[in-house]
Amino acid sequence: MNANFKYQKLSYKHKKRFVLYQILLFVIILVMASIAVGITDPDIANPSDKMSLTIGVTLGLVVVGLAFLNRLKSLLKIKFVAFLIVFLLLFSLQMIMTTLIWTIGLVLIPLMIDDLIIIPLWNNLWYNTYEW
Repeated sequence: MNANFKYQKLSYKHKKRFVLYQILLFVIILVMASIAVGITDPDIANPSDKMSLTIGVTLGLVVVGLAFLNRLKSLLKIKFVAFLIVFLLLFSLQMIMTTLIWTIGLVLIPLMIDDLIIIPLWNNLWYNTYEW
């Protein structure tokens, strides 16, 4: 969205559509991730692999949480922190690398549709209806 976009200025109809679209986008991303798990069918049998995966998923959720709360930008100003996070994620998730590759590839589809089609439509609506 553009810098002037304010959810509060939207009409009730557009607010409802915007929220439904955001929910739909997250659901499609989750579906794509589950499809990737289904395609690759990762086998995690060792307790050490399970522990490593748990650490990786926990670290991934912390990074997503920090990004969601807009705290990641200040943390990444320290150069080595980004490489440390990437190293820990890749090291802990190495046994499911094929699944990660498929997940990233499939999640690109809804994100590409969002960036190339949907966001320009919302920007057009914003400029034509709310920005004067």
